[in-house]
Amino acid sequence: MKYRVFFILGVAFAFSGCGGTALPPVHDVPRSSGVFDYGHEACTVSYDGKISYTVPSGPFSPIDIRQSSCPPAALSSEPNASLPAWAHPTGSTQALFVATSLQEAYSLAGMQSIETVAAAHHVPVSWMINNGQYLLNAGLYNAYHIANGDDVEVNNTTAAIAQAESAFTWYAPAVSVEGAGHERDIAADLQQGENAFWGITWNSHGIDSTADYGSPWGAYCADTSSYKRPSPDGSCAMLAFEWTARDLTRAYLSGHEEYFSTDPDDLQQRAGFSAVGAQQYARALVDAYAAAGQSQPIVMMSQQESAEDLNLGDPQILDALYGEAVADGMRTVTLRQAAQLARTAAAQPRAVAFPYIPGGKTLASLIDGGLLYPATIDYHDSTSGMTFLSGHTQPTRVFRYADNPRSVFDIPLATVPIAELPTLWSVAVNNGTILFHFQAPSAMHYGVALWSNPSALRITGAGVTAAGSAGVVLTFDLHAGPNDVSFACAGCTGTTFPYST
Repeated sequence: MKYRVFFILGVAFAFSGCGGTALPPVHDVPRSSGVFDYGHEACTVSYDGKISYTVPSGPFSPIDIRQSSCPPAALSSEPNASLPAWAHPTGSTQALFVATSLQEAYSLAGMQSIETVAAAHHVPVSWMINNGQYLLNAGLYNAYHIANGDDVEVNNTTAAIAQAESAFTWYAPAVSVEGAGHERDIAADLQQGENAFWGITWNSHGIDSTADYGSPWGAYCADTSSYKRPSPDGSCAMLAFEWTARDLTRAYLSGHEEYFSTDPDDLQQRAGFSAVGAQQYARALVDAYAAAGQSQPIVMMSQQESAEDLNLGDPQILDALYGEAVADGMRTVTLRQAAQLARTAAAQPRAVAFPYIPGGKTLASLIDGGLLYPATIDYHDSTSGMTFLSGHTQPTRVFRYADNPRSVFDIPLATVPIAELPTLWSVAVNNGTILFHFQAPSAMHYGVALWSNPSALRITGAGVTAAGSAGVVLTFDLHAGPNDVSFACAGCTGTTFPYST
């Protein structure tokens, strides 16, 4: 059971927001022959017939294909797919890890339980007070602040800020607690001196009466006049933090972002993990984020409500989450510190590859009834957001942020209609250059993904964003009509690439 001041949390997958606004489909993917993750012999496979990948004999990261050089029996799917090497950190990571606790329903014991786990790993907790009763514990917060570097944030009301300033000599407003289920008041945040807010529920389709579908994952520089999209000029007057980190692949493809998150209750009560299974899954989530953070600074958010940490198994799952973040070398910081450290990076284009991590409930796949999901790359810059499935050159959804000049909490951002997306006619490689030929119905900022290790491809130029060692996203501006787009690619010898495994 979740507790909220502003709303009651529903478990059902909501297909419309308040007011009956129709939500877009999770994605619209052309039919495929299947998603495979094991080869009984080496094969060349392709989804679009223009870019191909060589997959080895043995396991590889799940890939969606329509063509193969091998007979069908040479490829198979294993529901308990092994994780690819690119989803494990192999060196230092630039990822920041933030442990937060939303404090609405009152539980002193729950608060103390979270602190016990966090302090054991030397992870500071950002206590987000949305219930004045918690201020009776001022002595505890002060002790936690001194011993473990804990911090406090409140909502953006003058009264709440004044109470916090009175209770804690070290408090200053920095990050507004702007949760789900009600409209975010960005103007009030700025007026109170808070240049960051917490509470975006990535990919949400109406859970908690909130539809943040289309907002970028992680931390991003928000447009102050339309907070669900990035600031169009690259400025960062307002930094947006998500509610809690998600499994970017299963949240997107299953349509249940509320199942596959870093919240221990989500994993046990919604996704059907056992306590032990949830611990293993949580560690894999952290590893994937740490690996993604090797090529770019990112923020991994963790949120556990004080009133819920007494649920059976929750402290152990939280222990696994915090422990893995420390073991992977993530820098553990408070919300206030993240708002300072992440601001510059949050304004830059970002791409994160996320694997398929098995476990929990098996939900019907949206790709031809299979039960194995391909990996994903999520990309965004100040103009567009795109999601790519492994093996796909073109995105399966595109958000053109200029189409969303106003954000409302229960209305999702609009995707670009399929009919308006460019058509990729051909791909060629010649003398160290890769050339894409498109036909575009209208002018658009667009992109493609190559699912091969960027260090081997050695693609250079503006619009090149690596997604760890899993792949690379190439972005460019198209005009209406035919377009030729090229990138220098010193490692390209043809249109068939080694698939990142």
